[in-house]
Order: sequence, then C-alpha cells, then structure tokens
Amino acid sequence: MSANRCNAGFLLNFVYNTYWVSPDEDIPSRVDERVSRQLLYYQWVPFIMALQAGCFYLPVIFYSKVNKSSGVDVADIIKTLNDVDKSNKADRSNAVASITRTIEESLRLMFVRRQNAGKHWRASLRFGLLAGTYLSNTYTATKILYLLNLVGQFVMMNQFLGQNDHLWGFHILYDITIGRDWELSGNFPRVALCDFTVRTLANVQRFSIQCVLMLNMFNEKIFLFLYCWLIFVFMVTVYDVIKWQWLLRFRSHRTSYVRRLIRPDNDYKILMREFCDRVIHPDVLFVLEMISLQSNELYTQEVLEALWREYQTNVQLQDIVTKLDFRRKTLALLDDKSQLDSGHLSEEERSGEESEDESSSSNSIQFRGQ
Repeated sequence: MSANRCNAGFLLNFVYNTYWVSPDEDIPSRVDERVSRQLLYYQWVPFIMALQAGCFYLPVIFYSKVNKSSGVDVADIIKTLNDVDKSNKADRSNAVASITRTIEESLRLMFVRRQNAGKHWRASLRFGLLAGTYLSNTYTATKILYLLNLVGQFVMMNQFLGQNDHLWGFHILYDITIGRDWELSGNFPRVALCDFTVRTLANVQRFSIQCVLMLNMFNEKIFLFLYCWLIFVFMVTVYDVIKWQWLLRFRSHRTSYVRRLIRPDNDYKILMREFCDRVIHPDVLFVLEMISLQSNELYTQEVLEALWREYQTNVQLQDIVTKLDFRRKTLALLDDKSQLDSGHLSEEERSGEESEDESSSSNSIQFRGQ
C-alpha cells in the first residue's frame, strides 16, 4: 500500500467508525462482525459532552420558571444580603427589614389565596401554594429532576460508549491500579482497525489498516472522571433531599431550629409554639436556611427576630381588639338588661295602679249597697 493510501486511512478514522480486535485474536472476516465491534463514540465526544451540559441546565430552567409564582425570590434575597456592607449597621437593618416585609407579604398572600381557593381539590393542584410549602416542594421537585437527569445521563453514557456493564468505571480504575494495559481490556483503545474502500480503475478494493486513536488517551480520563462524578453527585443529591425533607416536613424540627436562634422568656414559650405553627411554614424556614447557607447565619437570626417581634406586636394588638370587643359586647348586654328591667318595673306599676282602681270601685259598690 502506498504512502498516500496510508495517509488517507489516517484521516478517514475521524470519518468512519473503527473497531477494536485484541492482539491475540484474528481479524474477523465477516463485515457484520466487524460492525458489531465498532467504536461509535470517537467522533462524537464533543457533542455528547455539550448535550450533557445542556441536560444539567434543564432543572435550573424549571426552578427559575416555577419559582416566580411563589412571590419570594430567594436568589434576589441572597444577592441583596451579599451586596450589603456588613460594617454598616443601617444598611444591614434596612436589608433585613426589606426581607422581613417580603416574607410577611408572602404570608398574607398565602392567607388570601387560601380564603379564595374554593374547593379542596383545587387547592391541592396549587403544589402547596396555599399551605406554605410551595418553595420547598419546588426545590424538592428540582432535586428529583436532577436525580432523574443523573440516572439518564449515566445510562446514556454507557450506551454511547458501548459498555454493557454499568461497573465499567470501577473496572478501569482496577486495571489502572494493577497496571493492566488497555490492549488486554479493550477499554478506550489507542490503536484500532479501520476499514475503507479505494476505487482503482473499474475495481473497488477494501483495505483494513491500523488507526491511532490518540484522543482516547484523554477520553479515558474524561469519561472516567464523569463516571465517578455522576455517582458522587447522585449520592450528594439524595442526601440533600433527605436532609431538607427531615428539616422542613416535621414541626418539631422547625421548632428546634427557631429556638436555636431565638431564646424566648418562659412567659413566651406557648406564644413561641404558636409562632412556629402560624408563621414558620416550610417555605419560610426554607428561605431562612438558604440565607444561612449562602450568606450569613447572623442575617438569618436578625430576620427571624424581626418576624418574632412583628408577631408579638400583632398578638398584642389582637388582644387589645379582643378586649375592646368584649367590653363593647358586655356594655351592650348590660344596656339591654337595664332596659328589660325598666320595662318590667313599668308593667308592675301599671298592674299595681289597676289593682288599686279595682279595690276602690269595689268599696264604692259595697258602700252604696249598705
């Protein structure tokens, strides 16, 4: 074979699929057997990586779209707190007050939606929007999408690489550890066979040559890293979902979280329990925990204290209104009772006058008879 044909074969391995045959095996004579051994991934590695990157971005798009209906932009809250000068107490207080108002407005909006919800089956379709669990449900759904994405990418990568064994990554690590060469395992071979045809005059001749797959030196490391990375991210995501569910779904955990940051007096322990039930919904706790994780726990404590003070003020105002209403109703009852008593007295006076008139008339009749 001439040098020109060898150069053509070297270039064609980027166009045609190659196939690997172990050095101690004979080259298959049947074309279909050669096709079954083809390495289909070599030319498409950049595209499959771009597809994987796009798949990882899909849950982010879902979360950004669905999160707008909650009324609380967690990312904007975190950005506001991170941009605040921590040394400036006035700016920090203004930021905390703004976030507190946002949370309170979201709670009022939730109560209004709950009153206008109508039937229970309609409320169930709002994904927790009426129960104070919309943000936490959205976050959980996003994490589940990440898990499905990881499983799908893992299966897709195995199919793309032609690996029927899902433990191929550990096998490659084991081969690297014991010093086993790719020529024996066949994983990401550096040298493969390439078939191509050449037209010479009126004849078409088929040639089989060895092609150097130099990019497989890098592909092996890249896909091995992706293999381990997908497994690691999957385990971390599962742990994260369990941790958030454990924190948000149980009232006792929400109460302990609040009491860790706020220590009320003994006189306010019952009020603190009511505060955790009525104000610290899973969504509110989700926002507070996000502030702690992505900004500073000091901000979380300040926002929580502001919500606690606002709740105490509202309870005191409600007590005053209740007492005034009770006093008004009591005075109204006393007024009605006094009117009833005066009515009874007037009837008794009229009945007494009538009895006196009857007695006087009977006396006059008796006098006339005598």
